[in-house]
Amino acid sequence: MYAGLAGFYLIRDHRERRLNLPSGKYEIPLMIQDKTFKEDGSLYYPEQPEKPVPGLETSIVPEFFGNTILVNGKVWPYLKVEPRKYRFRLLNASNARFYRLKLDSGQLFLPDRDDGGFMPHPIGVREITLAPAERADVIIDFTNLAGKKITMTNDAPAPFPAGDPPDEHTGTVMQFRVSLPLPAWIRARSRLFYCRFRK
Repeated sequence: MYAGLAGFYLIRDHRERRLNLPSGKYEIPLMIQDKTFKEDGSLYYPEQPEKPVPGLETSIVPEFFGNTILVNGKVWPYLKVEPRKYRFRLLNASNARFYRLKLDSGQLFLPDRDDGGFMPHPIGVREITLAPAERADVIIDFTNLAGKKITMTNDAPAPFPAGDPPDEHTGTVMQFRVSLPLPAWIRARSRLFYCRFRK
């Protein structure tokens, strides 16, 4: 997994297609990982634990926390979005790190499903905690935020829940830049609605 053998497998059914959730280019998977790099850009992974056991040689360590956050294989990326709703499939693909995700704008995540399936009605939450291999299906609404930059942050200690707090490298996950224009047909529909509402 640390070397990159991790990814998404999305399963849909006819009921989901009827829910009018953001789809196509407005549905984006976000795989979050922590890694450490050597000076030449190759991946670093320890051969021994921080406190080696005398006489014991291991091939892997059971728990490792990288010092850099990646999303979809990119270090601290940004995503240009339109001022509208997006659906994000969040996956914690880290070795051992938990994430407690928030938006620095203070706006809400809108989870649209839990372990039992789709939720009966939207419930906004300010943070989402993901353990390794856990996933979340959320909607983020960028409506009326044109021109803004919104950063997704992490404040989960490592190891969780009583370890060290994240630093400036592990406390930032990614940024959303609301810089893309809405398609013309959406702008036209919005103007039509506004005119009808005013009447």
